[in-house]
Amino acid sequence: MEKGRFYKLAQNPAQLNRDTLVGLKKLTEAFPHFHAAWLLYLRNLKVLNDPEFDAALKKAAPLLPDRKQLYRFLHAKHNPEGSMSAMDKTINAGSEYQLGKPESAPSGGSLIDRFLSVPQGSLKLNKQPSEEQSTAPEHDIIARSITESDEMVTETLANIYVGQKKYDKALNAFKKLSLKYPEKNSYFATRIKEIEKLKNI
Repeated sequence: MEKGRFYKLAQNPAQLNRDTLVGLKKLTEAFPHFHAAWLLYLRNLKVLNDPEFDAALKKAAPLLPDRKQLYRFLHAKHNPEGSMSAMDKTINAGSEYQLGKPESAPSGGSLIDRFLSVPQGSLKLNKQPSEEQSTAPEHDIIARSITESDEMVTETLANIYVGQKKYDKALNAFKKLSLKYPEKNSYFATRIKEIEKLKNI
């Protein structure tokens, strides 16, 4: 189907007929994720009371992002003059972004627009550091990521340190735990003595 013809059908679905059905079917087969083509194809099947409508609807419904929009589009009525109803205008306005306009490409500085407008090659992103990143030196960030908060220290973590033979970290963790849980102070003191013996071996 020609691009201009498709845009005319999108703007005025009242022109859907048996001839447009073949073109729209080929379009959905060639581009199965082209939502606007599926909307028009299903509308065309419904207008013609085609027996393939139910099968096509079951196939297309999972592909379309908004099934309410699909329902409204399939059940919208046209005015006798052939102009679109307010519901069709809403649906077509929502799908115009997907379709693009025949006269000009969508304007804007979005990443997708820039990517599509750049010839083949690499697209570089200009990363702008946040205020925190730009003011804090790199070594401060690294130091903050390495330090453990007292809330994160658990007995399990301390035992993992022992299993990994990271005795200094294990001792530090058990000392923090003994301050955090004074009722288990004697248990933690015993564990600290055991770790100090392992460390000296």
